[in-house]
Amino acid sequence: MTAQPIEKPFIFEWSGRDADALRVALRMSQQQMAEQLQCSQRSVARWRDGRGARISLPIQEALDALYERLTEQQVRRFLHALQTGPEPREVSSPVVMAAEMALMQARIDELQEQLKEKQS
Repeated sequence: MTAQPIEKPFIFEWSGRDADALRVALRMSQQQMAEQLQCSQRSVARWRDGRGARISLPIQEALDALYERLTEQQVRRFLHALQTGPEPREVSSPVVMAAEMALMQARIDELQEQLKEKQS
């Protein structure tokens, strides 16, 4: 039995905190993210502390494209950043709950794989 890949939560609309978690997952600086998204560094900086206004549709689409290309390791960093960011999202957030469930399932899969290997 191989470990199941982590399932990425569905992002209906990007919030500033979601976008900043994506930046962290990609290990980009604010300047690099701004260049990638073709927006100002100031906008990206505002996402971190939640002061950013709604993210425009073109930026939402660019974030979607970046999100779709995440590796499994980057997905893990994204989920972790959502949970532990500057101001972690409330526990009731569906994205955080999905993140927690995905991380728990991945850990269960890893432990089951280790157990199977020990029994062989």
